[in-house]
Amino acid sequence: MKTVEKAFFIIELIAESPRSFTELVDLMNSNKATIHRFMTTLENLGYVTKNQQDKYQIAPKFHTLVNKGAEQYNLLEIAKPYLTQFAYEINESVLLAGYINNTVYYMDKIESPSALRIVVEPGKTAPLYSVASGKLYLAHVTDEEVEEYVNTYPLTQITSNTITCKEAMKQELREIRRKGYAVDHEEWEEYLRGVAFPIYDYTNQLVSALCIAGVSYRFTKEKVTCIAPKAAEMAADISRLLGYVKKEGESVYEKK
Repeated sequence: MKTVEKAFFIIELIAESPRSFTELVDLMNSNKATIHRFMTTLENLGYVTKNQQDKYQIAPKFHTLVNKGAEQYNLLEIAKPYLTQFAYEINESVLLAGYINNTVYYMDKIESPSALRIVVEPGKTAPLYSVASGKLYLAHVTDEEVEEYVNTYPLTQITSNTITCKEAMKQELREIRRKGYAVDHEEWEEYLRGVAFPIYDYTNQLVSALCIAGVSYRFTKEKVTCIAPKAAEMAADISRLLGYVKKEGESVYEKK
């Protein structure tokens, strides 16, 4: 293993959990002199430090470096080309949704080229439980948090298709976790069908959703199923550009 690779492997080990010198020697399958040299260098550079248990941990300087790197990535700038490309490929409106105070808000949109289209202006908000992007968000929180949400925000009927039963909503969230994306069938507005795919950032947290919205007679359930793989791929590309790295075997839903 090359020197730079060893240094980053040590940093990754410490980032997972504070490590003692002996642990690092064992985990690196190396000798004490080599590990001592690496740790002395990393300490002198300010990237690692020792805690009260005499274990190495990531130092504040490293967190500062990561945050500065993350600031270089602008979600809107990264996502815009994908929204534009997809809107013209599928002839439907494509939006970018965010979350604030248990509400969905739409950050950006590219309207469908079709004369008959769904118009959702940036800045518009919607309840979590009634739109695809909102249900996607609820699928990422714990069952206890879902329970708290529905107790605080009653599932009031907005259209004839709005999910107003707590148990039905929980079943819906289980289905979203299984499929990896969410759909709303005219649950917020009549004649509007929407689908949302998750976007994650470098913290591996859900930060946004790639949404497609269209009039239900044209944006059929069959069309949703057809475009889902490509939409999921685009959302994954945006996530990757935001620094998201999915570890093997990891699930964003595993704590549910």
